[in-house]
Amino acid sequence: MRTTIFTGPSLPPGEARALLPQADVLPPARRGDVYRARESGSSRILIIDGSFSQVLPVSPREVVEVARDGAQVVGASSMGAVRAAECWPVGVHGVGAVYRMYRAGLFDSDDPVVVATDPDDDHAAVSVALVNIRAAVGRLYGLKLITRSQGAELRRVAEESYYPDRVWRLLFKKAGIDDPRGVIAEAAARVDIKRTDALRAVRFLSALPVGAATDGDGRRFDQGPRYASHDPLLGHSRAELDLSLPPFVFGTGRYQKYIRFLLAGQVDFAGLTTRGGAKLSRNPSVEPALARLFLDRPSLSANLMDKIRHFRQFETEVMLWHAVHRLKDHKTSRTEVTPPQEAKARDSVARAHGYDDWDALTADRRGDALPSGVPLAWIEEACRDLALARS
Repeated sequence: MRTTIFTGPSLPPGEARALLPQADVLPPARRGDVYRARESGSSRILIIDGSFSQVLPVSPREVVEVARDGAQVVGASSMGAVRAAECWPVGVHGVGAVYRMYRAGLFDSDDPVVVATDPDDDHAAVSVALVNIRAAVGRLYGLKLITRSQGAELRRVAEESYYPDRVWRLLFKKAGIDDPRGVIAEAAARVDIKRTDALRAVRFLSALPVGAATDGDGRRFDQGPRYASHDPLLGHSRAELDLSLPPFVFGTGRYQKYIRFLLAGQVDFAGLTTRGGAKLSRNPSVEPALARLFLDRPSLSANLMDKIRHFRQFETEVMLWHAVHRLKDHKTSRTEVTPPQEAKARDSVARAHGYDDWDALTADRRGDALPSGVPLAWIEEACRDLALARS
């Protein structure tokens, strides 16, 4: 009887192999992987981790068809819990607290379980899942390490943070929790219900009676398209996007959410704070580091595109850029941007860069760029495009 386990950030592959040595342990499941596991002869399949938005995830239909084909399919912890909660009527087994929360309807999206991962380190998690944060808040309060109001604030900032930014040190800073000795962070890191669920699922799978599953007969599943395919490039070439998207992302100020990752290894973010409502790029420790990267714009642009793809934001950024330029291109030559429309676009872009208004941004310029290195030409082009698109 062949067994396949899909895991990564929730449970290291080595630990899964130690618990179930005979199993094939594979990276997080992508679209078609469960089909392929069944076609290769697996009769028991455990989905712990799976891919999310950027790479097509394993679909409910795929899980249902493999289960109906006679395989024992078990889901837990992360994507596995989501799919098990959706597909339990056909016999898919769900294991653990996360699965029960999805079955109870407490969550209606994958955001509570998604994390940023490092593909070069067995897809190890580099951020904290929201389900773990919520559980940790209760634990920290029970240990009297935080107050009830601090716990509420910590949960709020976690829920409002982009999932790669859900890192304990950053969350504590945003929530105003002082942890100079790291005691709170250490206690929080010990709360990992995704890992606990994954371990339970591996043990559950190993205890399932062998006769409950049937071996695959080598048949091939029909994996043909169920709907017209979506072009993530929206008709543009990869080369065109690599050239046009970075200036737009930098010019509009949307690059702010990628700063920490663009500067990884160059700036120690420990203790860095922003002043008032300013963006991190306005921090005096960040500005020169970012400006140095702008000395090699092609490399910086390529790095930005890598980060956009890694954090599954590629389609989002492309769709926004495409929408602005389609709107702009559809305007007739007679369309005029009024001064109020232009001022509104400029002020909104200035705020995205961390300034109060356009006058404050231009007053801070250093030649043809901001102190952060963002070229004024990119910012002005973004203002013109947005103003025309909105006119």
